[in-house]
Amino acid sequence: MEKERAMAIVIGLIMISSLLGYALNSSVINQEPPKMNIPTIVDRELSPQEVVYILRTGRVIIENFYPENCSDCLNRNTMLENFAERYSDYVVLVEVPGNLTRFQIIGSGGKITKLNETIDQKELMKIFCQVAIGLPKECLFETI
Repeated sequence: MEKERAMAIVIGLIMISSLLGYALNSSVINQEPPKMNIPTIVDRELSPQEVVYILRTGRVIIENFYPENCSDCLNRNTMLENFAERYSDYVVLVEVPGNLTRFQIIGSGGKITKLNETIDQKELMKIFCQVAIGLPKECLFETI
């Protein structure tokens, strides 16, 4: 009788410690990262924390750093802004005029793909579909 009672106590302690361990584990894992309010089109360079936050939310970053007096860039900028607004749940566009030139897309896992200066909407969509985690229906149905 004493062995049965001791075994019941041991099993009860295992169950209680298992329950406490599960509760502690789920409270630590389910903590949400702090919310950042990052617009679809940004006119400054992003901080490393903002880049990580955007990528963790499954969005893609298109970086377009171009010379200030670039008249050829206006058409590309318009195309990029239209693309970003159309896919605002999937894209953050960083457009910064200045001395630095960089034209790239940062996708899942931080994968960086350099973009061609003369890229068109169709080619941009193709690259976007390859690097994005979250995909709009146009990527899923390959209607590009």
